[in-house]
Amino acid sequence: MRLKSIRLAVLPTAILVLTPAFAIAGSSAKALHDTDAAEAELRAAQSDEARANADVEAAEREQAKARKDWAAAANEQQKALAQQAAANKDAKQAAADNAAAKAAQAVATADDERASADEKYAQSEEQASAAQKGFASADEAAAKARSAAKHTANAKALAELQAATKDEAAGRAAASKAQADMKAAADLKSAAAAALSKAQADLNNPSSSPAVLNAAVAATEKAEADLVKAHNDEKAATAERAQADRDKAAAAQLIAKAYASIAAEEKDPAAAAAAKAAAEAAEKAAKADKQRAEAAEAAARAATAQAAAAEKAAEHERAAAKAAAAAAAAHKNVANADLAKAYADRARAGEAIRKASDDLSRARAAQAAAAAARQKALADLQAAAAET
Repeated sequence: MRLKSIRLAVLPTAILVLTPAFAIAGSSAKALHDTDAAEAELRAAQSDEARANADVEAAEREQAKARKDWAAAANEQQKALAQQAAANKDAKQAAADNAAAKAAQAVATADDERASADEKYAQSEEQASAAQKGFASADEAAAKARSAAKHTANAKALAELQAATKDEAAGRAAASKAQADMKAAADLKSAAAAALSKAQADLNNPSSSPAVLNAAVAATEKAEADLVKAHNDEKAATAERAQADRDKAAAAQLIAKAYASIAAEEKDPAAAAAAKAAAEAAEKAAKADKQRAEAAEAAARAATAQAAAAEKAAEHERAAAKAAAAAAAAHKNVANADLAKAYADRARAGEAIRKASDDLSRARAAQAAAAAARQKALADLQAAAAET
């Protein structure tokens, strides 16, 4: 009887001891399963981001090239106006052309500086994209090492990482909005450049009737106003983009710090080495983001100068158009094929800028969507780590 009594006493105790162990094992297995699922989400988001980054790079290169062509056309225009002013027999038209040529010189200089700033920004975008790609690869290797070691990353560090990634996603969303504003400005700029090209062709056509000449003057007045607005809208949008890039760079620094914390807390030797490599790659990505933000600020300053030069030149362009129409009506106009060509070249560049801006809008939206998906994946990863 005593032996039987002892069995009854021991068995429940054994069950009580074993039950928590089974619960812990089950919880750990679920955490690892959820971690693997979140890591798969993260890889998919990073893959989408890499594709969007490549599209952004391509569109930025195209836009930089188009801005160079726009600046080249502005230089052509300045030279043609100066030549026309020197050759013109109509005193009023010569004076108007001379004033327009001087204003066009300031525009050409500002356009050159904007093209150079945009080219540097495109290069910084490529460098940031390459750094981000390297980081994604190192991050994936670190995740595989943790999975092999059968544990998750440090929960506290993951919480810091998730918060920083949320800020980064907000920066991406702001950059996407800024690009949408740039697209609207590029649409207006392209339409204005096309209208000015047609007006100049009419003004420089000896066969144009007084009605056609008057219409060309009216079209010039409206198109110049639209062009000024487009430049000012673009100035505001580039300032928005610079702020978005600054915010993203600040978030990237916090992300790098969080990855350093993850590496510092890692106990498994192989996982620790992989985590350290990921932290170093995150630091490189943060530095590249900082350089891009600096390039964005330089582009914003160049856009501001470009807008100011365009606004000053618009008044002289309108006066030159009126003088050309008056001289043509009196049969004193000097038809200038070079000037008409410069305006046509600028219109083509404006259309190329519009197209690149359209491509950029789609790519920036894709970047923002991928960043939001990455943020969600990291939130899931953090939740999985909290389960252990």
